[in-house]
Amino acid sequence: MNKIFNEIRTILHEKFSFHYDQIEPETKFELELGTDSLEMLELLTEFEQAFDIEISQDDIDKIIKEGKVLTIQDVIDYIKEKKVFKIN
Repeated sequence: MNKIFNEIRTILHEKFSFHYDQIEPETKFELELGTDSLEMLELLTEFEQAFDIEISQDDIDKIIKEGKVLTIQDVIDYIKEKKVFKIN
């Protein structure tokens, strides 16, 4: 498993008490974990701090209002993209 996934799992476990075995890359935030828009906003803030990235307001709107981030893998891919962009 990769480092980003493990950190996301830890955040979900500590913040929302999800069992580690519930959290897989294909897990859907809303459908399987039951996260609502306020919880998702809280998670995005946690992800910004944990991974030292900045999530733009446009991206937050897409993620929360339009439901663009559906799975944990979507978040992993987004964070990887942000980290690469930050390095370059």
